[in-house]
Amino acid sequence: MFFFSIVIVILINTSVFAYSNDFKLKNDMIFISGGKYYPLFKIKNNYEFIKVSPFYIDKYPVTNYDFYYFLINNPKWNKNNIKTVFADKNYLSHWDELKFEDIYYYPVINVSWFTANAYCEFYGKRLPKIDEWELVGSSSKLNPIGKNDPEYLQDILNWYTDDKFNYLLNINNMKKNYWGVYGMNGVIWEWVEDFNSVIMLNIDSEGGELEEFLYCGAAATESIDPSDYVAFMRFSFRSSLQANYTIYTLGFRCVKDG
Repeated sequence: MFFFSIVIVILINTSVFAYSNDFKLKNDMIFISGGKYYPLFKIKNNYEFIKVSPFYIDKYPVTNYDFYYFLINNPKWNKNNIKTVFADKNYLSHWDELKFEDIYYYPVINVSWFTANAYCEFYGKRLPKIDEWELVGSSSKLNPIGKNDPEYLQDILNWYTDDKFNYLLNINNMKKNYWGVYGMNGVIWEWVEDFNSVIMLNIDSEGGELEEFLYCGAAATESIDPSDYVAFMRFSFRSSLQANYTIYTLGFRCVKDG
């Protein structure tokens, strides 16, 4: 009986150790030295950039395997336990439709802001702020400012407009950008911490609906760069979200302060 107990403990510890090594390998963080980020819209006629402080960002999007391990340690976020105020009915629905062993290292999708935020906090991290995500996510393979790269700009534009999301893409097959971060574009949308932040736009007091503003000339006149259509798409998508939404093209990654 004593020998049997020792064997069980050894097996459990070995399993955890094996996962820990794998988890560390797949979730390395990249140091971002900070930089200048030009927001999509000007603020009170101000065209100046926003300074982004140094931070670390996950090298890859969070995978299904990573999220599964999180749920083992945090059962309150399991599908059967979570309340609809924190995640809608589509929460992790792809786990019921696909063989889990086939999607271990695919980015997790169908997760809400609440669940993504809880995941990051559990590991001592947080969701990236819009400014941080845009600084890293708007770069091409060789240029920190991707919109200056015509080929990159066209590829991303095609991806957004054609809805060709690659949420069934192994993280090992993702492309890296200028910062050495993988899968920031051409794979999935990603949650940010302040997705619903209020942006002060120079709209008159009578204003209008956000959708009307985004898809008419007003948006272009208030934009720092009216030609940056891909940035408009990201802004539009974020503005349509609510914190409990779960979407099959929406995942996340984490950051921590530098």
